Amino acid sequence: MIVEMNKIDAPKVHELLISAISPLPVTLISTVSGEGVYNAAPFSAVAPVSWKPPLFFVSIGSKNGIKKDTARNIESTGDFVVNIMSEEFIKATVRSSANYPSDVNEIERVGLTSIPAKKVKSPLIKEAQINIECQLYKKIELGEGEDIRWVYFGEIIIMHMKDEILTSGEIDPLKLGAVGYLGNRPLGKRLFCRTKDLLKL
Repeated sequence: MIVEMNKIDAPKVHELLISAISPLPVTLISTVSGEGVYNAAPFSAVAPVSWKPPLFFVSIGSKNGIKKDTARNIESTGDFVVNIMSEEFIKATVRSSANYPSDVNEIERVGLTSIPAKKVKSPLIKEAQINIECQLYKKIELGEGEDIRWVYFGEIIIMHMKDEILTSGEIDPLKLGAVGYLGNRPLGKRLFCRTKDLLKL
């Protein structure tokens, strides 16, 4: 099978790519609005892209061509936090993607806990295994109309790691218990995977 990407619509391209490049990391991005309302939403188009300076990116699509709360908050306050959640909290993480009004604190609504960060305005998620405080470094706008996306690069200022996920001072993937995202097809539901089956080479 051969697919010419410019001949299929954006939702199909999205599903095809996240199914092919998988698993993608499941992260919970926490932000705060200019009015002080905390926000959290799950994203899988997230990755480190540079080591010096240490940079993370998050790619955020629009909803009917309108910026989502996470994007607006990043631009308003100039920072965000990447929270790595374990399997124990994946259901709460996914629930935060519901269509809540902008004045609703999703963190509180889904039963998670916000705590102050050290250097940024956005909150940390207490239940996360890892919290990565990022200051906005650069923004890129891609696409147009309803297919527009914004890519935000954040400079990592501080990383918080729970002591119990460390072995000899390093992050132990078995203890981290991160979750991967496999896309929505072919079963018609969101598919995730555990990352505890390790292949050592």
